[in-house]
Amino acid sequence: MWRIVRWVLLALWLVAAGAAWWGAPREAGVERAFADMASDRVVAYQLGAQWRDNAPDRWFAVPTVEGGEQDRIFAWRTPDGRAHWADISDTPDLKAQLPQHRSANVLGLSTLINGIGLLFTLVFLGVLWAGPTPVTGTRWYWWWLFALIPFGLGVLYWTFREVPWARPEIPETRRTGWRGLGIAIVVSVLVSVILFGLTRLFGEAAFPDVLTP
Repeated sequence: MWRIVRWVLLALWLVAAGAAWWGAPREAGVERAFADMASDRVVAYQLGAQWRDNAPDRWFAVPTVEGGEQDRIFAWRTPDGRAHWADISDTPDLKAQLPQHRSANVLGLSTLINGIGLLFTLVFLGVLWAGPTPVTGTRWYWWWLFALIPFGLGVLYWTFREVPWARPEIPETRRTGWRGLGIAIVVSVLVSVILFGLTRLFGEAAFPDVLTP
């Protein structure tokens, strides 16, 4: 049974990863904003001062535009589900051309991404604390890998490393919580550095900055 669950979770993780990548806001410039408005391709938009992601780093980023003293960011979604943004600090006349009666939900795939993340969390916590004793490491070991490693990679590793209810013999020594904390910190930093390098190498079109934890 668990072998089926792990492949289902992997499939859902791939869906969430693809949705996060596809719908991540990419800087497009003011010219693109005017062009999309002129061709009626703006299906949702938001104005604000800065991007903010309140979600925990252990999952994919779903940023939102927050207001401030000056609306310098114009974010919008096109019919293909992709999100774009432009700095309109020097283009105050753009606001006068904004389409009326449009949704403010720029990240249309956010519900799907967050829903899969919630499912991962419930499955992990339910099995970890209510299920049998883990074999590879202590419960605290897995907790730190879940809490600190971004993009759900810690949970993904757990689903393939542990086999709950298989009733294997518990080894005398297992990986401790301190070891899990250290591994989680190192992996989190490495993932951030790798994504930063990929963004600089291939550009935001391939690796948007907002995907970096």
